[in-house]
Amino acid sequence: MSESWNFRLAEPRDAEAFAKWSLENRQIDPKDRIAATKAKNPTCLYFAVEKDGVVVAFAPIYAQMILAFLCFNPETTADDRKHALQMLMDGVSAVAVQLGIHEITTLSKERYPVARWALGHGFDLDPRQSLKWDLNKLLETPVEV
Repeated sequence: MSESWNFRLAEPRDAEAFAKWSLENRQIDPKDRIAATKAKNPTCLYFAVEKDGVVVAFAPIYAQMILAFLCFNPETTADDRKHALQMLMDGVSAVAVQLGIHEITTLSKERYPVARWALGHGFDLDPRQSLKWDLNKLLETPVEV
């Protein structure tokens, strides 16, 4: 007898199990449950995996913007760079909200001046480790620079 596996979007009938399982799992940070709400992240989609018609797992996924890096004109003053940072954040956050994206993340280190600036201007340091899955490694023709 073969097993039947199915990947699908979660449906309203899944809500009770999803809520129960996530609330009972002490390894799920309450902040992550809040982040997975449409109110917090409107792009959130909920996926389910079934085995023989029985749900085995749920995964809420939402879009984020990633600030890849900043690039400054080396001939500008520190004040001009700070002003540019604020204008970038104002503009990028407006674009993000228009797209339904409510989180902007970046990778840095606390000791870097830009990271210290970010911590003073709305960014929060997440104490957890970042895990990144680079799908380019799976594609036949990776994106090259």
